[in-house]
Amino acid sequence: MPRRRFLPSVAIALLPMGLLLTGCSFSASAGLTVPASDIADAAAGALEEQVGTRPDLDCGDERVKLIDETTVDCTLTDPSSGSEYDAVVTISDVEGTKYHVAVQVADTAN
Repeated sequence: MPRRRFLPSVAIALLPMGLLLTGCSFSASAGLTVPASDIADAAAGALEEQVGTRPDLDCGDERVKLIDETTVDCTLTDPSSGSEYDAVVTISDVEGTKYHVAVQVADTAN
């Protein structure tokens, strides 16, 4: 699988500004929980739609309950600099196995 480059320098500057994304809906694969990796993938897709490049996002290994307003603590890593940013993904508009994610990225690197 080819590795995607992170955001160009202009887009990287956008991430530390408390970027909040909304408007992306995704379908869960089964039941009322999903793997955290599915949440990370959905959130990375939302960020990619906003800034044009898909970032590396890690939301852990736990399963996540599909309940409105559930938050998942994640880490966004900039592969070009190695800088890590806290990111919070909020799940909303849950209807069965469909849900919406919003991503809030910290202003400064850890």
